[in-house]
This record gives sequence, C-alpha cells and structure tokens, in this order.
Amino acid sequence: MSRAYRIKISESLRKVVRAADHVCSQLEWLQVLPNEEMAELLAGELEKQGYERDGDLCVRQDGDLKITVDLRTAEVKVEVEAAHEVDLETTREGVAYDDEGPGAEIVREKIRRQAREALEKDSQLQADELQKQVTDALEGALGDLRQELDQAVNRATAEALKVKARRMGNIKSMTEDAATGSLTIVVEV
Repeated sequence: MSRAYRIKISESLRKVVRAADHVCSQLEWLQVLPNEEMAELLAGELEKQGYERDGDLCVRQDGDLKITVDLRTAEVKVEVEAAHEVDLETTREGVAYDDEGPGAEIVREKIRRQAREALEKDSQLQADELQKQVTDALEGALGDLRQELDQAVNRATAEALKVKARRMGNIKSMTEDAATGSLTIVVEV
C-alpha cells in the first residue's frame, strides 16, 4: 500500500533586469552658411545648454536620459536606460504517493519546474513594467527637448544670418525681438 507524501519546493530568483529605449530625429535648419560653420554655431549654443563637445558630437546626460547631437548630420539621438534588481521567491507544493523512487522524483522535478516558470514569469512582468517606465520617461522628455533644441537651432541660425549679413556688406541696422524670435537686418551693399 502506498502512502501520500506532500512535497514542498522553494525556489528563488535574483537577477538584474534592464530596459532601454531610444528615438532618433533630424534637426531642421536653414543652410545660411556652409555646414561646418553652421555646426560650430550650433555646438556653441548646445554647450551653453550643458552639452559637452566630443569631436562632431555634442552629448548631455540628464540622469538616465542621454542626448547626442551629431553636428555633421544634424541627427539627434535620445536614449534612456534603466536597470532594476529582481529578488523573487516562491514555494510550490505537490503530492507523491511514494517517498522514494521514480514517482516522487518526477513529482519533485515537476514542482521545481513550475516554481521556476512562475519566477521567470514574475521576472518578465517586472521587466515589462520597467520597459514601460523607460518608454514613458522618454516620451515625457521629448516634448521639452524638442523645444530646447529648436531654440538652440533658432539662435544658431540667427547668428549665422548676422555673419552672412556682415559678409555681404555694411550692417545699417539690426533689430531682434526675443519674444517672437524675429530678426531684421538692413545691409548696405
């Protein structure tokens, strides 16, 4: 006669889940001066906003958010990364009708596999939640960043127009309206 035995298995999982997201965009600027000069003017404006120059790149790190502007191609890449340590535990129980032998071992392995699958599923849920948080953070930053970069491009373009006007002739008058962003230059050629 067989006896029923309760088998209890405890499993734990500890790992780091990572999530990342990025978006690339193109800056739009008027080609008032040659590309190299426009890039230098833009780099100057970006440095005023806390970007660090690294060759043809301007980079700024804001917490988990990394913004990279390629001055040659006018491409902007915004990346965000995050990591979270997952520490999970679970206990599963099952019944075997023999304390020893292949039946009990099969039940133990089945319970262990179910416990591991449950831990992996919970871990994946946490990874998915972290990915959602990362994507939400990226989306939240894009609006402000777009406005900030547009202002830098506008200031660089205004400076390029001033340089171009000086090259064309004698500047008779220049008026700037910071509120509207308008610039009027009267040049005598």
